[in-house]
Amino acid sequence: MQVKFDVKYERSKKKIAKRISIEKIEHTEILFKEDKFHQKLELKSIVCCRDKNKKSIRVIGNDGFRILMSIRDDIAYFQDIMDHGKYDRLTKDC
Repeated sequence: MQVKFDVKYERSKKKIAKRISIEKIEHTEILFKEDKFHQKLELKSIVCCRDKNKKSIRVIGNDGFRILMSIRDDIAYFQDIMDHGKYDRLTKDC
């Protein structure tokens, strides 16, 4: 699967890399490209009226962070990376 990174995702990735290892994030990205259904990623669909293709995956090796994305036409658009607190707030009112 092809993956494209949003500007917001790149910024969030730099911020989050201060709290967790950048290698864990990059390992998660590589594993997603190879097998988006790998059980370590815990791919979840998000019920969202604004984006019917919204999904999230867990950052491998760190249960406290998720990557938010939208999948269209076999392209995954990584939009943001965040901790569970922010994730819960954003997906609750989607």
